[in-house]
Amino acid sequence: MTKNRKILIGIIGAALFGIAFSFIQKPLNNRKVLKVIQEEIPDDKFYFIRGLDRDRSLSTNIRYRGIVYSDKLKEAGSFSGIQVALENLNKAYLYGSEFKRQYEGALAYPLATAPMKENAKKIFGNDIIVYVDFPMIWDLKGQTEFVQNNIGKETNQIANMTGYIDIFVDDITKVNIDDYKKKLFELHQILYKTYHIDSDINMYLRDKKYLTYEQIESNIFYIFRDEPKVKELLKKYKDNGNLNADEIGYLTNYFVDTFGNYNLPSILFQMKLKRKTYKEINVIIRGGN
Repeated sequence: MTKNRKILIGIIGAALFGIAFSFIQKPLNNRKVLKVIQEEIPDDKFYFIRGLDRDRSLSTNIRYRGIVYSDKLKEAGSFSGIQVALENLNKAYLYGSEFKRQYEGALAYPLATAPMKENAKKIFGNDIIVYVDFPMIWDLKGQTEFVQNNIGKETNQIANMTGYIDIFVDDITKVNIDDYKKKLFELHQILYKTYHIDSDINMYLRDKKYLTYEQIESNIFYIFRDEPKVKELLKKYKDNGNLNADEIGYLTNYFVDTFGNYNLPSILFQMKLKRKTYKEINVIIRGGN
């Protein structure tokens, strides 16, 4: 056997050993993290939906990354999970309280987004996409409890959130811009006066032809893609190219982000914080490429 062949066999052997070791080690690593979470939150069943993956990048001290989900999070319809980012797996036990905080926020997420989602659909119709972001909220559970406990009551406190709404119309060149400004202002005032939420809302009007099957299928949170009704409606849309407003709305309820394609023709309505009239809403018309 030649020297080069021995080297090649050695390289292949090392690679195969690495793959086999990773295959064995990953479940063990996952169990270490799940044990910490399960001890902190004993009344739910947890599992990884991504990872735990080894990060070998030299640009960070984080070596293990993954996302943990649970039965209760799925039952609640949450699009959030526990983000695991660890330097040392042997010190995972130090992150128990942080995992619990994230879990409580993930569990609160559907309740936190409900006021904007439900009221936007009442005003604009079911076949829209509503995405709510909380980029600066550390205690989402606390903010959600504040909103729920003070609906319709008087209080000097205020909650903040950012909303993104996609509305699909037959022809954006023929819409009544002033009418949409009034409706968006109505949504803002409901959130402000009833729920004590001062929201920064970006609303896009787009032509319906861009809401294709591929666009819908790719934007549904993958945890819910195998749900019977989701599969049924996706198949119907793929086969027929058409769904009614309630059916579209059912699918877009599982969207984890906005429509996403900002190069297409659209009309953007920007409802910033603390605006007092619909005339203050900024409107940007985009022609697309």
